[in-house]
Amino acid sequence: MKFAKVFQQALNDEQIPSDWIEKAIQYKQLKKRINKVVNELEDLNIYNSEVSNYEIEIINNNKLHTNLNIPITSITKNRLINQLNNSSYNYEIVPINDDNNDNDTTSDINPFDDSIESYNLKISLLEDTKFFQILYNEVETLEKFKFEEEEIFKENIESMCSIISTLTIPNKRNNDLLIWRQIFKIYIESEIFFSTVERMAGKIDNIDLSRDRLILFFKKINETKLLDKFHNKQSLNIYQNFKTLNFEIIKVSTYEKFNNLAVKKILKKFDKNTHFHSKDIFSSIIRRRDDITNISLDIYYIINSKLLPIIPQIDDYLCPICCSIAIKPIRLKCSHLFCIRCLVKLRRKREDKCPLCREECLLELTVNNLDESLYKYMKLYFPVEVKEKEMENSREIIKEQMGESSGNINKCLIM
Repeated sequence: MKFAKVFQQALNDEQIPSDWIEKAIQYKQLKKRINKVVNELEDLNIYNSEVSNYEIEIINNNKLHTNLNIPITSITKNRLINQLNNSSYNYEIVPINDDNNDNDTTSDINPFDDSIESYNLKISLLEDTKFFQILYNEVETLEKFKFEEEEIFKENIESMCSIISTLTIPNKRNNDLLIWRQIFKIYIESEIFFSTVERMAGKIDNIDLSRDRLILFFKKINETKLLDKFHNKQSLNIYQNFKTLNFEIIKVSTYEKFNNLAVKKILKKFDKNTHFHSKDIFSSIIRRRDDITNISLDIYYIINSKLLPIIPQIDDYLCPICCSIAIKPIRLKCSHLFCIRCLVKLRRKREDKCPLCREECLLELTVNNLDESLYKYMKLYFPVEVKEKEMENSREIIKEQMGESSGNINKCLIM
């Protein structure tokens, strides 16, 4: 199937809005423009000529200007001068100087020789300029679309942030903090748009994979029946908005993927038909501005930096040694954080080095190293986990004390 049909089919399958389609790369029309460029080259009888250099540059007000450099023979030069003088072309024909000869070589050129390319033609074509101007304008339209859509997503996410913050206030009666924490935890672990696995870390470019993972995420939420545990009806409404938001990301990812592909395909087709090697030149012009392919990644970063952090996850407050919540957190001189129980055990062994960076600082710890504000924060947002850890520590301390006491009794009896 030809790309034009694949492009249109993809837009239809994802139910892309009509206003989005209007802003998409007009691949079919650009293909017709390529035919006009070829016709222009044929009219000038330079279609099969070897291109020595091709230039695309931006001049005032985002207007594009192109220059084609072609080596030509004396006979071709005479023919072109007669033809171009009766046209609106901007052109220049100059002799090709011999690098080994600094003198003017014009007098040495045989005006009837059609075998040696003694001149260079520099010409600004009409149809290729129109082609690249149209393509550039369409890319610019996509840039504007990207900015507008990002603003809409931002407003939606900020609204969700505000409402979820209200619904998850700790110590507030019937808050939905624990339910939202579980939902976001499953969402993060699903790695729908971004992977933390080392061999494929970064943005997931496979849209079908992201879609499958998103569907699986919502399936898990339904299986856990977390939605039935919401105390507030508003939480359910926000969850539906969150669901819609994620499917919108899939939609915009598909849209940007095929637009980006359309630009690459049309440039490849242009070069194949004209032999101008314009792909890298035009791509460099686009890269000087914002990339048109990052909107889905930008939206994901907004979710990751603004929405998800509203609900703190316990993984961010674990002690690196015992891998449970770091209650009574001790912050070392090197800024690393551990629970007090693990550091007490290390100090008993006369260990003085931080388990992470190996800086010597454990033996100089004082009560001032207790991060009291963080401890209060943990008790506020993780009351269940803090209570369980405190009980576990108490049982461990009692067991140690009883073990020491039992050891002393046995020793006395033996004596």
